Amino acid sequence: MTVELITGPGRAPHVRARSRTQPADFLGNFSVADHARLCEVARRRELQPGECLFDQGSVATAAFVLTGGQAEMIVRGHAVAEIAPGAIVGDADVLGRHPYRCRVEARTPLTAWQIDAADLDRLLVDAPTFARALARDLGRRLRAAELSLTG
Repeated sequence: MTVELITGPGRAPHVRARSRTQPADFLGNFSVADHARLCEVARRRELQPGECLFDQGSVATAAFVLTGGQAEMIVRGHAVAEIAPGAIVGDADVLGRHPYRCRVEARTPLTAWQIDAADLDRLLVDAPTFARALARDLGRRLRAAELSLTG
């Protein structure tokens, strides 16, 4: 349903990094028309605790928008962040044409919308407010990473 993807349940901050960063929610930061375009291409995925959304080192074929449940970001076997509804994950790897740099595993029953790489590329052209929201989210995450290195 359209409303679920825009708002997600509870609109919780989407990443509680071990460094205590509280980033803004990605969901709902684009127009209803662009949301409709997203709904046309996204595929709903449901995972049980312990199931993997994607694995570190595998070919990045899709980005995922989490809308329900909790997940954990794991790098080289170590949990580095908790991910909650409102997050978009895997996007930087897909856009950069790199393998996934982490593993994302469900901690609780998880709902995510899968956006395949070709569809993500098309959304960047056909859905300008989605593209702007994604660019802002990537910029915010880059700044948080820079601050964690310097602070």
